Amino acid sequence: MNEQSFVERRDCDWKRLTELTNKAADKRLENLTGQELREFVTLYRRASTDLAIARTKSRNTLLADYLNNITLRAYGVLYRAPRAGFWAAMRNAAATSAQTIRARFRFILVAASIFFGASFLVYGTYANNPEAKDAIVGADSSRMFESWKKGEFQQNTGSQSAMMGAFYASNNPRVAIIEGAVGAATFGAASIYLLFQNGAMIGALASEMSSVGKLPFLISSIAPHGVPELSGAIVGGAAGLLFAWAVINPGRRRRGDALKAVAKDGMVLILTSVALMFIAAPIEGFFSFNPSFPQELKAGVALVSLIAWAAFWIGFGRTTEERHVVGPHD
Repeated sequence: MNEQSFVERRDCDWKRLTELTNKAADKRLENLTGQELREFVTLYRRASTDLAIARTKSRNTLLADYLNNITLRAYGVLYRAPRAGFWAAMRNAAATSAQTIRARFRFILVAASIFFGASFLVYGTYANNPEAKDAIVGADSSRMFESWKKGEFQQNTGSQSAMMGAFYASNNPRVAIIEGAVGAATFGAASIYLLFQNGAMIGALASEMSSVGKLPFLISSIAPHGVPELSGAIVGGAAGLLFAWAVINPGRRRRGDALKAVAKDGMVLILTSVALMFIAAPIEGFFSFNPSFPQELKAGVALVSLIAWAAFWIGFGRTTEERHVVGPHD
């Protein structure tokens, strides 16, 4: 093969392909006109053929490397996956979240059992042994309980509600992250403790409100934001339990490999719990404790929210080949 003649004949096409590749690199193929796109495809095919010729009929490795670089860049532009729009990306994230919740449902169920088990346990303990109050909740919480037992909320201004919403949005997600993050390091003990502690506080408050006949007021007040917020607490705790289970029962894998195997699902659960806490924050700041809204409306909103979230977790993003996993060594 006459390399000089070959290069002289084909060099203009190679340079033109490089020019079109550079033009399309930032915005993918969107920057090319219809005519340029057809030219780009034709030049890419010719360059691929030239690369094959250079590799088989020439010993000039520099020429082969040059052509390989040109065709590789053009290939990356031509076959790059289309960039998903914002709403498509959000939908994919939501589908991944729902799929992970279903795949790791056993850990969700255990976390929910700890949380609500603590609530009912403390509720019953309060009813039968009122003097245990200080040992369970402490003096600060007791003062907060007395405020709740009045059965009324102070009317806040819009700025005050915004400040409260911002506080909830900054504080509550932190709790969810801690619940999930400390699972592996403490073999699940810290996650269980935080789930139990939060559940116990709900049970203690419910017992106090029940003693003055205001339990329905409590439920209708915390339910609107409680549906996503308590769900977030449970999902965050489930992430911690998942990490802990990988360490405690790695199967035939090393513990590090078992943790890697559940890392993606664990992070999805933590991010889901944080998202739920963020969703709950403005509801808590502007709606749940706002005396302008009747308690019946709050209860109705909570019921609709519960049904909607249940439908989302059960059905959203479901596929015919969905995963069924229960542990890190599956």
